[in-house]
Amino acid sequence: MINQPRLKPSALTNKYELTKDFGITVNGVNILVPQYFRYDGATIPSAAWQITFTPFHPDIMMPALVHDWLFYNHQVSRKEADSILYTLLCQNGVDNLRANMIWSAVRAGGRFFWDNDEDDKAYLRTLYELVKNKKNVSKYCFPKEIIDAK
Repeated sequence: MINQPRLKPSALTNKYELTKDFGITVNGVNILVPQYFRYDGATIPSAAWQITFTPFHPDIMMPALVHDWLFYNHQVSRKEADSILYTLLCQNGVDNLRANMIWSAVRAGGRFFWDNDEDDKAYLRTLYELVKNKKNVSKYCFPKEIIDAK
């Protein structure tokens, strides 16, 4: 397994929160997920848990964290975000068959989640407010519209 993020569960939101910035380079892309980022593990339907993983399985928590952040900040294209997910799954010990099943499901259904809706933008603005004074804030690659929001 490669470097893993530091997370804490939040029973109130049924999500995990990153307690320290998490940085990783994948496929030549430097990704920095900011402290305080919250996500809901991997979005895997319960019917698929028997053949893949549950949403909070340790083998997929880090790849899902990075993928979710890329879906929020659009640092790369959706296709590249999905490729990064696949690479991280494999590097994190997920076998090729299950990594391919997860990647295929994400490619098929991800288009419904790629565009940030108003709730996503509100969350990004809140998160940006928490980290905007950090010296490395530009490395998080927040969308310009979030940085420019007053």
